Amino acid sequence: MRGAARTKVGKRERLFWAEAAYADSIFRTAIGDHEGSLSALRQALAWKPDYAPAILSMGSVDYQLGRRAQGRKLFQSLLSLPPDTPDLCEIVDKAGSFLIRFGAYKDGLALYRAAIERFPAAAALHDGLACCAGHEDALDEAVAAAERALQLWPDNQKFVNNLGWSLFQEGRLDEAVNMLERAVSMDPTDELARENLRFCKASSAAKA
Repeated sequence: MRGAARTKVGKRERLFWAEAAYADSIFRTAIGDHEGSLSALRQALAWKPDYAPAILSMGSVDYQLGRRAQGRKLFQSLLSLPPDTPDLCEIVDKAGSFLIRFGAYKDGLALYRAAIERFPAAAALHDGLACCAGHEDALDEAVAAAERALQLWPDNQKFVNNLGWSLFQEGRLDEAVNMLERAVSMDPTDELARENLRFCKASSAAKA
């Protein structure tokens, strides 16, 4: 269906066709048909412009194609979706995680700041904010966000390690060493935490 006929389709039917087009996009990506995947994504959004998974995917594609302003607009639009949108907080965090992997820390910082206004109790969003803030030299904000993430999820070893690194970035070496030692004790196999601790101790010794 196209054009005027599409406007006659009910809400459930639009969701059905959006989900079908989105699934087709995933399949086409898996087989290497990137043009077909992009076309299917556009179809999904034509059927349901507020379909969050398709917004996430299209925003990611826009960034990868150099259309940052369009991608940024799509990611920010996620925060305007209705509260009953399935998995909305997780999808917003996936958008932020993509921006971190892509190196778009300034955009990630703006997204996470806005996301936390809407989802203040989501530990993963505070953790993402800490990462982006650290890369943007907003070190006080990075530490505060990392501390809040750990308050919300006290036994998350990853958050312990990330707080330790944020403290190191801010120059609070003794506190950083203590936190990173805790992270290593929680998971001795975590090579990142062990390397962070080694680096932090070396920096502390150099300044002694």
